[in-house]
Amino acid sequence: MGERDGEQDADLRAFRDAWLREQDGPSGRRYAEALDAAGRLGEAVEVCERMWELGYVAGYTDAAWLEHDAGRLPEAIARMQEAIAYLEGEDRRSAAGIVGSWLWEAGDGAAEGWLRAGLADHPEARPDLAALLAATDRGDEGERLLEEGVAAGAVLCMLPLANLRDEQGRGGEAEALYRRAFAAGDAYSAWNLALLLERQGRTAEAADWRWRAAQGGDEVAIRALTDGLG
Repeated sequence: MGERDGEQDADLRAFRDAWLREQDGPSGRRYAEALDAAGRLGEAVEVCERMWELGYVAGYTDAAWLEHDAGRLPEAIARMQEAIAYLEGEDRRSAAGIVGSWLWEAGDGAAEGWLRAGLADHPEARPDLAALLAATDRGDEGERLLEEGVAAGAVLCMLPLANLRDEQGRGGEAEALYRRAFAAGDAYSAWNLALLLERQGRTAEAADWRWRAAQGGDEVAIRALTDGLG
């Protein structure tokens, strides 16, 4: 066993001991996260279930995220739906939006109602709902949703609206939106901007934005640059 493995085991023991001692939401969450990071998803979910039994709703919301990140969408959706009955206000609306996003991710048409319920409190609900509307021949409403989101400064709406403007042949507006999204922290918009600039013959600028996309972690950009160097 390497030094790193030993440190991880020591951390796990510390989190476990704190959980066994405190038996509360924060200690349970930390222990579950540590177990998941160690590749022990089943045990992490068991801790979350025990949190739920102790009256901590975060037990099921945390378990839902663990299931989702492990690619277990049906289990994730079921747990988040069960937790919603015990949530209130913004937390409840946000959880509804999350369910909607996961249903949309799964291709389930039932996503729409959930997305609308979480529109104001789950950041991904608006762009996901816009995509659903576009896919069901209601693109005008979806476009309005994106426009409203951008007007309110919703970063997650900027890239899809920029893509739409590009498709509509409104290159100047698309470029401005890509740049705004990048400045607001959306590194992935850099690749889309690079493609737009390349089509416009602005190759030097496009090359610069491809590098920015790669530096921001865009895997498509990284692969393109790596292939180009091969």
